[in-house]
Amino acid sequence: MRDKRSPYFVFVPFCLLAQAYQAKGLVKYEWVSSIKPFVNLLIANDINIIQMPCAESSYNNHLLREPMGLKKYDTEDFNNHCEKIAKEVAEEIKQIINAKYKIIAILGIEQSPSCCVNYIYTNHGNENRQGIFMQKLVAKIKDYNIPVIGINRKYINKSLK
Repeated sequence: MRDKRSPYFVFVPFCLLAQAYQAKGLVKYEWVSSIKPFVNLLIANDINIIQMPCAESSYNNHLLREPMGLKKYDTEDFNNHCEKIAKEVAEEIKQIINAKYKIIAILGIEQSPSCCVNYIYTNHGNENRQGIFMQKLVAKIKDYNIPVIGINRKYINKSLK
């Protein structure tokens, strides 16, 4: 009998599938309508979905937390925390690739101080940069040439393209 497991994987931020993991007050858009197109696309194409740990909620066990900007997260402690998580995710990616599976993308959430891919809002306006966790993860997997794509929940259709 032939193995019917899909060989394709996508890594997603934890909050893409579990909006309760976002800081209080950040869920402003109809959550189901904003994630449904992504989930439907992945499921329709038999793509395995792997949730990456949430750096912000796992830091000092703060699931219920106030929103904080990049400046407040960019501490030695939080950077070390993100480094540890990035190392774990990078190891999982390595195992998947060594098993001859294909990771087709890693998704991030734009504006997140941890998981943004392209831009984050700062006191000086939008800044082109990766979030703290994403920056550490991307550095660890740079040799794998995996696309890293930022999701902008406010402009879902643009992100889907």
